[in-house]
Amino acid sequence: MSDGLTVVPLPTPMQRAIAAAETLDSLATVVQELVENALDAGASRIHLQWHPSAWHLEVTDNGEGIRQADLSQVALPYTSSKLPSSGEFADITTLGFRGQALYSLAQMAQLTICSRHREADTGWRVRYDAQGQVHSLRPLGMAVGTRVIAEQIFQDWPQRQQETNPKQIQRRLQEIALCFPQVAWHLLKDGKPWCHWPAVASLGDRLLQLVPQLHPQDLRQINDAQIELVLVSPDRHHRPRPDWLGVAINGRWVELHSDPSWQQVILEAFGRGLPRQRFPLCIAHLHLPPAAIDWSAEPQKRTIYLREPEQWQALLVERIGQLLASPATPLSYASSYQVLKAAEPPNRYRTLLSPNSNQLSFSKLKVVGQLHNTYIIVEQPEEIWLIEQHIAHERVLYEQIEADWQVVELDKPVLLESLTEAQVQRLQDWGLAIAPFGVQVWAVRSVPALLRDRPDIAAALMELSQVADLTAAKVAVACRSAIRNGTPLTLVEMQTLVDEWHRCRQPHTCPHGRPICLQLQESSLARFFRRHWVVGKSHGI
Repeated sequence: MSDGLTVVPLPTPMQRAIAAAETLDSLATVVQELVENALDAGASRIHLQWHPSAWHLEVTDNGEGIRQADLSQVALPYTSSKLPSSGEFADITTLGFRGQALYSLAQMAQLTICSRHREADTGWRVRYDAQGQVHSLRPLGMAVGTRVIAEQIFQDWPQRQQETNPKQIQRRLQEIALCFPQVAWHLLKDGKPWCHWPAVASLGDRLLQLVPQLHPQDLRQINDAQIELVLVSPDRHHRPRPDWLGVAINGRWVELHSDPSWQQVILEAFGRGLPRQRFPLCIAHLHLPPAAIDWSAEPQKRTIYLREPEQWQALLVERIGQLLASPATPLSYASSYQVLKAAEPPNRYRTLLSPNSNQLSFSKLKVVGQLHNTYIIVEQPEEIWLIEQHIAHERVLYEQIEADWQVVELDKPVLLESLTEAQVQRLQDWGLAIAPFGVQVWAVRSVPALLRDRPDIAAALMELSQVADLTAAKVAVACRSAIRNGTPLTLVEMQTLVDEWHRCRQPHTCPHGRPICLQLQESSLARFFRRHWVVGKSHGI
């Protein structure tokens, strides 16, 4: 309940619009409903105790508390303190609003609520029967806030007890904590510390608590009136599952009905910057007007509809693009030392671009040489970059053909043999002119512009005929056309490549997801070589 406001029955039209009877299908949902009540009450600290074997749960908050007069109604069906002043369902801004959670919990557990309102001198302890009616009431000395105690949860529904998964509960709490970083969380399981997340300033700070392998330098963030967005550039971190890929709306982690799906939109916004079968870490919290949201998709409010979702998807794609194009912070000394010792952790790259500005003067990107005819060495005022020339050029070419996929005619057709119908169809789908030229022979009379003058054009076309989609075809063309490692380059050629690469929209990884640039701070090198030692003085020279 929104504890500081008066509890009243919901109007009949709103009850019909909600159309939600029992909504508590799991212990995770019970936890979510109680925690959301605490957040609606303005809590800045939430304490949860769970005793799995006894099916006992307590949620304590320091919110405004519930008035004594309202305690007799909070567990009745369709009663709520969260009715908007307009009385319109579309104007709801609170996390809870159905007026069913405590009533459902009273039916499925032994429910007790202890609460002291901020204007009261004492608190009250109330026990409820299975219909949400007051069973007993007595005064109680306590601090301002509310404690909800649920005992013998799901005792008449053993199937739901069997399906309870502690990880599901923890995950649900993590999702809520991400939406409310300013709230402190302390969770106990069987009386022992389970999770502890102190209050922090931002979504990114909370994410660092929940994903300990991240470093603050890994995060890129935008926080404005419409969106809080946190992501990690894929050259620094990517994941085997989309477990940290999600969207929250107005304080609630949700699944959104739309076509295309929001997950698909996010993945496409990352472009070809991830390795195969890997997922980014990207969390967006949108702050939308209530009228833009339709909560009626399903009773638990986990799945919702947005009005004009294209508008908000476009905003998310724009913001992701801004963060991916922005530079990262430089390597820390510890990370640089690990690189120098060739001790990189698996699935994590400590790389990237310059620390402070995305508008660096290209005169500062000074190429000084080439290492093993593979790595371009760039000198910065306080850093050294190693750029892998093949994948840097691959990124440049990919973005060029992504923006302008050109197919040009050949003076002399290329003959391909033993193509399947699917391969011929793919080449036609990519815009190439291909026609039969004898038994099991096809003549290709137009090709992607980058392949026109290549000596291995036939092999390149065979490769194109085997890729799954146009994006993969563009990646294949860029990869085959890029400068090969082992190729010596002049300083002018290297400088041109570096400048073109630095202008890319996503300069951090190649289209296959490999990191392009390793950045070492000069200060890290100085510490590694002990340049702070005063050698002459220490040796008496």
